[in-house]
Amino acid sequence: MSAASSSTTDSLHDRPSVERLTIQALEAARDGDWDQVDACYSARGISLAACAPDRACAQRLLIMDEEVRKAILLAQAGISGLLAEAAQVKRHLRQLRESSGQLASDSVTIHREA
Repeated sequence: MSAASSSTTDSLHDRPSVERLTIQALEAARDGDWDQVDACYSARGISLAACAPDRACAQRLLIMDEEVRKAILLAQAGISGLLAEAAQVKRHLRQLRESSGQLASDSVTIHREA
């Protein structure tokens, strides 16, 4: 087998791996498993370095990448909302402490009797 045909065979072998890793990354993104998304994209980068996907495969990858991007934006929006809510609760608790005469900088401890 010549080196050129070996390279073509390797490229054809890696293409399904690249697509499989992208699908896994998309599923992980939908599940919010961001470490898995990162691992899939890292492995995909290595696979892509070993092959040159055809135009149809590249289009499928781009569509899935866009779905992953949308999942990331949705997660970021959710986190931003939670952070804003937490800040609002923190401000409210500070106001309650101040209105009850306790300074906002005083530490609050809870004692439990046995």
